[in-house]
Amino acid sequence: MRQSTLASMCVLCLFVGGCTSVSHKTAVQITEQGPSGAVPQCAQALKTAAVQNDVKWGRIIATPVLTVASAGLLPALLGANAALDYADRRNASGMRVACGYTPLDDRQVITDVATNAGISLAIGAVDLGMGGSAAEVQGLFRDSGQ
Repeated sequence: MRQSTLASMCVLCLFVGGCTSVSHKTAVQITEQGPSGAVPQCAQALKTAAVQNDVKWGRIIATPVLTVASAGLLPALLGANAALDYADRRNASGMRVACGYTPLDDRQVITDVATNAGISLAIGAVDLGMGGSAAEVQGLFRDSGQ
């Protein structure tokens, strides 16, 4: 039962977190539509999507693991994830500008980051009814020697 709780938490985080970064989605859209601006600057900007996507996958994997390992890390994880989410969206906006499109709206970027942080806080602060608390899950790791 305890292993299924951990697995359920990881699946939920993957579902809520999404699979790709905003930069990656923006790069795909620009590639499909074609750049309307300077091609060399656009090509260079599109290359940054891979880095942002790797960071996103690292966040998807690390956040649940670190939250389970120590619930006290939740505020720091929320802050770090919000900062990385903001950086990803600003990078996507920069790609749009480099490729001749309008940048993402700053107000919408901040709203999206705040919404994502609120969802992360709610998920981390609410007992999801999966049969165990964070303390029980942490006990699993202590008892198994991991």
